[in-house]
Amino acid sequence: MSRLIFIIFIFIFFISCRQADSNPFIDHKPQKLDKETSINLNKYWIQDEHFQIEKYCERQGWKMNKTSSGLSYMEIVKSDSKISPNVGDEVTLSYDIRLMDPLQTSCYHSDSNGLAKFKVEQSLVESGLHEMITYLNVGDSALVVLPHYLAHGIAGDNQKIPPLSPVLYFIKLIDVKG
Repeated sequence: MSRLIFIIFIFIFFISCRQADSNPFIDHKPQKLDKETSINLNKYWIQDEHFQIEKYCERQGWKMNKTSSGLSYMEIVKSDSKISPNVGDEVTLSYDIRLMDPLQTSCYHSDSNGLAKFKVEQSLVESGLHEMITYLNVGDSALVVLPHYLAHGIAGDNQKIPPLSPVLYFIKLIDVKG
């Protein structure tokens, strides 16, 4: 009886090894990445990133507004001010930039790096910040989630923000100068 079990075991072992040899991925050769395939992969990547952002915000209990560009934000404090920035205005804001990870790892903070000053739509800051600033008045603060393509892009910032990373911004609009 034990000899029969041994023979069956050996038979199953050889069959399973033989099936592994017929795995279609073993002989799979890389395919050329053409423009259409690259565009489709990027669309799926962005779609997946939006899903991850949405689920992350739900887990945190954040009720986010979403813009057509993919920026997600939630007003924390709404001031009584009616002063809002226009294209070309210089804005000053305080910020706390964090990774969208379980620990919300801190990257940069205005307390240690100074307030941010830039001209709306005319400065080299994250494109998502240019958009977000237009939704705020002086004194308003907001939580903003920028997908990688509105934040630091494919390369990250080569310091604290990794490549392809969505980023959390806690910002407060301090001043607007025309």
